[in-house]
Amino acid sequence: MRRIDELTSEINEATLQLQSIKDQMSKQFKEIWKLQCNKDMGKEYDKERYDDLMYNHKLLQMKRRQLITHINYLNKEFFEVLM
Repeated sequence: MRRIDELTSEINEATLQLQSIKDQMSKQFKEIWKLQCNKDMGKEYDKERYDDLMYNHKLLQMKRRQLITHINYLNKEFFEVLM
């Protein structure tokens, strides 16, 4: 029973982290989209800011994938402990 509580706590913590990353990615995507629109229309845009946002967005995507894999592993272990 103790291991189930530990796994539940880890799953909840990872889920909160995943939600935080999702929120950050959403904010970044909106900024990237605005800069991309300006770029596509030939208007001036902050290229350095655009590149930084793209880089950070890719890092968040990697972290998101890592967390999803971790959550899947925890869920698998959780159900193995239950049985």
